[in-house]
Amino acid sequence: MHFTKKIEKELIYEVALFSFGIVLIFLLYEHNLILTGSLIGAWLIGIIFWHKKHDICFFVAGAVVGPIGEIVCIHFGVWQYANPTFLGIPLWLPFAWGLATMLVKRFAETFVKIEMK
Repeated sequence: MHFTKKIEKELIYEVALFSFGIVLIFLLYEHNLILTGSLIGAWLIGIIFWHKKHDICFFVAGAVVGPIGEIVCIHFGVWQYANPTFLGIPLWLPFAWGLATMLVKRFAETFVKIEMK
């Protein structure tokens, strides 16, 4: 695998934003409003780097579809959240799903670029 400086920079940003989101959730899951605001902030930081229309579409799709699956699973007793706000899910969960979906897409695009080099 050959990494150009641009690809290396993209991977660093992607891994950093993913890690930052995980740390936020780990530290703040009991504080729904603070975590929600923090995840929105992380997404806004991500949009500075990846502001293409399809990135925003992936974020919105993940923010809608992911929590729907979570709500269904919670309804049937598969799992539960420690601090739910609405329909068994915490307020921040759609933003976490949106951010994760966008980042998975970004990782995939970056790895395709690596394979093409």
